Amino acid sequence: MKTTQGRKLIALLKKRGMSTLELQMTGISVCSWRRIGEQLRPNEELTKTKRYPDNGRWFYVYRVVTKKA
Repeated sequence: MKTTQGRKLIALLKKRGMSTLELQMTGISVCSWRRIGEQLRPNEELTKTKRYPDNGRWFYVYRVVTKKA
Protein backbone atom coordinates (compact mmCIF):
# COMPACT_ATOMS: atom_id res chain seq x y z
CA MET A 1 0.00 0.00 0.00
CA LYS A 2 1.36 3.40 -0.96
CA THR A 3 1.80 6.09 1.66
CA THR A 4 -0.22 9.21 0.90
CA GLN A 5 1.20 12.74 0.86
CA GLY A 6 -0.76 13.56 4.01
CA ARG A 7 0.59 10.59 5.98
CA LYS A 8 4.16 11.46 4.91
CA LEU A 9 3.70 15.03 6.18
CA ILE A 10 2.11 13.79 9.40
CA ALA A 11 5.06 11.44 10.00
CA LEU A 12 7.44 14.40 9.64
CA LEU A 13 5.35 16.56 11.99
CA LYS A 14 5.29 13.81 14.61
CA LYS A 15 9.10 13.73 14.65
CA ARG A 16 9.57 17.49 15.03
CA GLY A 17 7.72 20.75 14.65
CA MET A 18 8.03 22.52 11.31
CA SER A 19 7.32 26.04 10.11
CA THR A 20 5.24 26.80 7.04
CA LEU A 21 8.40 27.33 4.99
CA GLU A 22 9.91 24.03 6.13
CA LEU A 23 6.71 22.20 5.14
CA GLN A 24 6.81 23.76 1.68
CA MET A 25 10.52 22.95 1.30
CA THR A 26 9.85 19.23 1.80
CA GLY A 27 8.37 19.22 -1.70
CA ILE A 28 5.83 16.58 -0.76
CA SER A 29 2.72 18.68 -1.42
CA VAL A 30 1.89 22.17 -2.67
CA CYS A 31 -1.17 22.37 -0.39
CA SER A 32 0.14 20.64 2.71
CA TRP A 33 -2.66 21.88 5.03
CA ARG A 34 -5.34 20.20 2.97
CA ARG A 35 -3.37 16.93 2.79
CA ILE A 36 -2.73 16.93 6.54
CA GLY A 37 -6.38 17.70 7.31
CA GLU A 38 -7.60 14.91 5.04
CA GLN A 39 -5.37 12.28 6.62
CA LEU A 40 -5.52 13.09 10.36
CA ARG A 41 -6.84 10.17 12.37
CA PRO A 42 -9.41 10.69 15.17
CA ASN A 43 -6.71 10.32 17.85
CA GLU A 44 -4.35 12.90 16.24
CA GLU A 45 -4.46 16.67 16.25
CA LEU A 46 -2.47 19.43 14.59
CA THR A 47 -1.07 21.97 17.07
CA LYS A 48 0.22 25.44 16.27
CA THR A 49 2.67 27.28 18.55
CA LYS A 50 4.88 30.33 18.22
CA ARG A 51 8.66 30.01 18.05
CA TYR A 52 10.79 33.00 19.08
CA PRO A 53 14.29 32.89 17.58
CA ASP A 54 17.06 35.20 18.87
CA ASN A 55 16.28 38.03 16.43
CA GLY A 56 13.07 38.94 18.26
CA ARG A 57 10.67 37.94 15.47
CA TRP A 58 8.36 34.95 15.76
CA PHE A 59 6.80 32.38 13.46
CA TYR A 60 4.35 29.51 13.78
CA VAL A 61 5.52 25.94 14.24
CA TYR A 62 3.15 23.07 13.51
CA ARG A 63 3.26 19.62 15.08
CA VAL A 64 1.01 16.54 15.11
CA VAL A 65 0.40 15.06 18.56
CA THR A 66 -1.73 12.23 19.87
CA LYS A 67 -4.84 13.40 21.72
CA LYS A 68 -4.98 12.61 25.39
CA ALA A 69 -7.90 10.46 26.49
